Amino acid sequence: MKSQVFRQLPPTLYSAVVMELFERLAYYGMVLVLGIYLVEHIGIRPDVYGVVYGVSTAALYFLPLIAGALADRFGYKPAFVVAFATLTGGYALLGSTRSFPLICVALGLIAVGGSIVKPTVSGTVTRTTKEGSTRPVGFGLYYMMVNAGALIGPVLAAQVRNRTEFRYVFWVSAAACALMLVQALVAFREPVSAEERRAGKSIGRVLRDMLLVLGNWRFVLLLVIFSGFWGMIQVLFAFMPLYLQSFTDLLAVEAAIDRVVPLTRWAGHWLNPEVFISLDALLIVLLQAPISAATRRWRTLTAMLVGTSVGTVAWIAPALSPAAGVVALGICVWSVGEMICSARFFEYCGTIAPPDQVAVYLGYSFLSLFLANLYAPPWFGLLYQRFVTDRVAAHAAPQFIPFFGGVMLMGGLAVVGLALYGRFAAPARDR
Repeated sequence: MKSQVFRQLPPTLYSAVVMELFERLAYYGMVLVLGIYLVEHIGIRPDVYGVVYGVSTAALYFLPLIAGALADRFGYKPAFVVAFATLTGGYALLGSTRSFPLICVALGLIAVGGSIVKPTVSGTVTRTTKEGSTRPVGFGLYYMMVNAGALIGPVLAAQVRNRTEFRYVFWVSAAACALMLVQALVAFREPVSAEERRAGKSIGRVLRDMLLVLGNWRFVLLLVIFSGFWGMIQVLFAFMPLYLQSFTDLLAVEAAIDRVVPLTRWAGHWLNPEVFISLDALLIVLLQAPISAATRRWRTLTAMLVGTSVGTVAWIAPALSPAAGVVALGICVWSVGEMICSARFFEYCGTIAPPDQVAVYLGYSFLSLFLANLYAPPWFGLLYQRFVTDRVAAHAAPQFIPFFGGVMLMGGLAVVGLALYGRFAAPARDR
């Protein structure tokens, strides 16, 4: 039965999800080593890096609101071509320069290209599947490719930078996107007819929808409150690789693992910080389904509150010690919190929306991630500079508790905000 459903999916959908796999592979292979590269190899201060990281990733979540409308208007095939041409150029530039202004340009290109891919892939899945029939399978494939890219990208990046120069990590990302540019030109078939493109949303309609959504104070308040949870994720991607690289003995862990599973015989040195952090993605792949099933009867706001609370206390572990086992425990606890509440946030955004505007509200729910990326990485950069980098430069011991305390402060405010929201601001049916 399942194989029959897969056979019903058109080649265009498979082409799109493969492009998603390679785009995510390229992105996660880059982003999890970016802090190490910019701070340790280029010499950029952590507080400056936090601002650069935050602005570029915030753009990645804001621009899809416009890029999706443009793809609907002018076609998905041109959108993919522009996206992967831009991504190829961005990654190639990142691997070819040590100039800080050009690095910023490269990250801007990567943000623009990635923001086009996101809505175009999900739009392709929607347009090439049938609701209640093949659509769940199509989106299942889509999310599987996202997580596969999150797993493969860091492992590939580790192998590349261990065996060659650091800049080749970014060139591999460029090559992956160049390959998808060829696929977009040759293999992808346009799923949007000329009539549908003419009827697509204009930029003016997008702006009107934005004003409509932002006029719902309950929705806007929820986006602001829950941005604290999304903000905590950014410490995992932006600063944990730098923390692990500097203070955790991963070689000892690799040697211990090798005594049980001799991976170094064929992989060589493999346990880099980016591979260690991909434990989060691995746990999500393995445990998301059972955790979702176990918590399915929880009220949505309750699940969001519990998940955010669990995710907040997770950072106690790396605050106490950079030992690999302690940090791994923290990542595992964080992953459980993330699996409990992240999907439920989008579910709740759909339930508080007016019935005829659910799709619009779900699209603008990503503004919460935009806000989180805009303020969280600069905040973490200031903390890392003050309590870690400056102290090490002064030959003093780094202070991890204040740094991770700043992360937990963000989560704590989100927990309090969610509790007050559920008590006073949520629709009456959810109190």
